Amino acid sequence: MRLSEISLARFSPALLWLYAGNVLAVGTHIPRIPVWISLLFLLICSARLFYSNPDGQLRQHSAPLMKLLAVTLAAVILAGVWLSYGTLMGREAGISLLILLTGMKFLEMKTPRDYHIAGFLGLFLILTGFLYSQTIPVAVYMLLSVGVLVSALIACNDPGRGLATVARLRLAGMLLAQALPLVVLIFLLFPRIPGPLWGMPRDANSGLSGLGEEMSPGAITRLIESDDIAFRVKFEGGTPRKSALYWRGPVLWTTDGVTWVRSRLRRAAPPRVTLDGPGIAYTITQEPGPSSALFALELPEAPAERAFFTHDYQIRSQQPLDQRKQYSLISHTRYRLESGAEEELGLALQLPYDYHPRAVALGRSWREAGLPPREIVRSAMRQFNEEPFYYTLAPPAARSDLVDEFLFETRQGFCEHYAAAFVVLMRAAGIPARVVTGYQGGTLNPLDGYLVVRQRDAHAWAEVWLEEGGWTRVDPTSAVSPARVNEGIEGALPDSILDMPAGFAGSGFLGDVWRRLRNTFEAIDNRWNQWVLSYDRNRQARVLRGLGLGTLEWEGLLLTLGVLTGLILTILGILMFRARPRQGDRARLLYDRFCRRLERIGIPRRSHEGPDDFARRVGTLRRDLARPIEEITKLYIETRYAGRQERLVDLENILRGFRPRKTAA
Repeated sequence: MRLSEISLARFSPALLWLYAGNVLAVGTHIPRIPVWISLLFLLICSARLFYSNPDGQLRQHSAPLMKLLAVTLAAVILAGVWLSYGTLMGREAGISLLILLTGMKFLEMKTPRDYHIAGFLGLFLILTGFLYSQTIPVAVYMLLSVGVLVSALIACNDPGRGLATVARLRLAGMLLAQALPLVVLIFLLFPRIPGPLWGMPRDANSGLSGLGEEMSPGAITRLIESDDIAFRVKFEGGTPRKSALYWRGPVLWTTDGVTWVRSRLRRAAPPRVTLDGPGIAYTITQEPGPSSALFALELPEAPAERAFFTHDYQIRSQQPLDQRKQYSLISHTRYRLESGAEEELGLALQLPYDYHPRAVALGRSWREAGLPPREIVRSAMRQFNEEPFYYTLAPPAARSDLVDEFLFETRQGFCEHYAAAFVVLMRAAGIPARVVTGYQGGTLNPLDGYLVVRQRDAHAWAEVWLEEGGWTRVDPTSAVSPARVNEGIEGALPDSILDMPAGFAGSGFLGDVWRRLRNTFEAIDNRWNQWVLSYDRNRQARVLRGLGLGTLEWEGLLLTLGVLTGLILTILGILMFRARPRQGDRARLLYDRFCRRLERIGIPRRSHEGPDDFARRVGTLRRDLARPIEEITKLYIETRYAGRQERLVDLENILRGFRPRKTAA
């Protein structure tokens, strides 16, 4: 049979809708699971669809084949998942196994109960998609998938094909709309557990993009290519100027000549800090990342809730940041950061043996010339500013010594090159120095007033220890490209960093339209994050206070939830009772019950069959049922179409004793 000759009319509606719903349910997992799992799931479901009769049952000659196939597939599935993940446990392996077992259930469906189970498994698969992403597009896709599966369940209860496709979708939409008040009520009032809405530990091998705990050549350059959001900031007052927006992250002390890593020092108390000027209050909503560092505007007064200061004044979360986190801080852009101990200053002078000989010689020459520390810092900055250094995303690859080749040969690099080279020069000159990584700048969304800091705003700078000033920030990149600090990465590299599709960049009008659309979507997405995904105990408490329920404990919340749920269900029940068929349709209700009992034994009524045609077909298939079916059909026709309502009692009595078995007695 050619594909063009396949008609949807030959498929059972229930089977076809279940097929579509389960394929949609798996759709969000396709980018994350091995290709063979997606293909095998589709193959299993398609085989069940095409080897079925119009009533949805397997063809008789294919049933034994399907049994053999099911046993073989079960072994293949278990072995395949184990080989792909090395385990059958965990989120990724568990969901992959669930997907394939859902396909197996679809393959073996026989009874209406099997159809319902396959539909419920599809709904559960939709739920698991939220363990990976809870964005608005994903939520809309999931809602559409739920609508298709609800339509499938409706089709399972409509064996006579009495409902058209549009009517089935309309009924599914009505059922979802009826459930909406309960969903909103449970979401608002159900006691919140600590943690995010979809909190679940990530598997050890699942990666997150973002600024990590070390800096190697190209590490920050790769982030610049990403338009993903690192965090959003809401300032209580005005937004500081862009050149003051240094978001402090991991501080790096030790290098092997190539890679910079964090210190292994473990001190309980953070260093002393003197803060000057008015504080800047703000709230950060940070996206998940590979590090437990919480980014803060230099320099915060105190750490965030459930976080702590390290000895180099990083803020570290007590839990892994595998979920979105919101925290509030107060920072001062003018400060004096003291050093902790001699051990710390000694660590900030160490250099790897036999690396960077020319850079070390240059730094020592400044010290041997008797220059004071501040003048040494100025000398290094002048070298970057006056010599032909270039700020670029594509520096030449180093052959052996990264710092020496950058300083004396290529003179082309990105922020990590300038920060690393500057720290090496300072240490060689006897000035304690360290690398600080984080983000610099951000883009203000005019629609909601949030400052959006993206991965491409990742940056690296240096801190030097000066006797009269403590740890002092020095950004060597600013000596080469002042626009990087004052205008952001887009201003420093306008030809390399595009914040829109290439086709829009050449048109001022299209560029403005793109930015407005993006700002609108990000503002909506931010509201979704704030009010849905970040709806924790604190936000729930604020909502309850606004509703006058702020004094309720969790027991009171559950009681209130139960009462309101009962009230909503009562209202829905009354509406459904009022919408039920009138007494004149009682015969139709009894006949529908009769058809459902026959469907349970595998004989559904077809959409084109009238009562007499259906009775003759069933009598041919099951001669033991021919007499009671003929009598029930006769009573139904007399009651409904001949107007003999007195026969309704006889129809009820005979139907009460009609309990057909799957096989003839």
